[in-house]
Amino acid sequence: MRFFDGQVRVDQPKAGYRAGTDAILLAASLDAKPGSRVLELGCGSGAVLLLAANHHGDCQFVGLEKSQDMLALARKNTARHAQTEIVEGSMRKLPTDWHLQFDHVLANPPYFDDRKAVRMSKAKESAFVNKKSLTIDDWLAAMLLALKPRGFGTLIYRADGLEKLLAGLHTKVGGIRILPIHSFRDEPAKRVIIRFRKGVKSESVLLPALIMHERGSEDKYTPLALEILKGEKKLIIS
Repeated sequence: MRFFDGQVRVDQPKAGYRAGTDAILLAASLDAKPGSRVLELGCGSGAVLLLAANHHGDCQFVGLEKSQDMLALARKNTARHAQTEIVEGSMRKLPTDWHLQFDHVLANPPYFDDRKAVRMSKAKESAFVNKKSLTIDDWLAAMLLALKPRGFGTLIYRADGLEKLLAGLHTKVGGIRILPIHSFRDEPAKRVIIRFRKGVKSESVLLPALIMHERGSEDKYTPLALEILKGEKKLIIS
């Protein structure tokens, strides 16, 4: 699959979860200084890392993945990118030399914990939380463990899980920025991007929403959404 008008190629599994809009939005949310170390937890095929590297070619990227199939695919996809490393492992036990080492940590945790709430397909299987899965608190804990003091954590999640995210971050971070993402202007947000900063006490901000589609056609993107999806613009989260 090609992103950013063909600039970025990412081979993806024929069946199972395939990176798409969420990966583009998460990558576009990264605002990193040159030389920053960026970690993605659960990097899958490496799509977010490659898209983020397209915006930030002067940063160092690391992806953590436990699935053997996805691990091999991510390494294949990033083989030509010297600034990107894919590491096998689980968030339950991050390498000790990763503790407090990253300027930015990105994550796209599994969304769904109710299989009856959405139409099922094989492509959505890995987006579900099951009894053996990590909880959202586990994801947040791993992000905070890897981040340097004053480092930035960013994740994309479903909007109705916002309460869980904020509860998990309470007293641990500051400078929270919440970006609602709406399919249409007149509908509730379905997703949110949250950025937080470790070890600061800055106030939280609810940002102007990103509207993805113009009413009248689900295939017609708003001008801003289209520029972001093409890699021409980044999300401003500040």
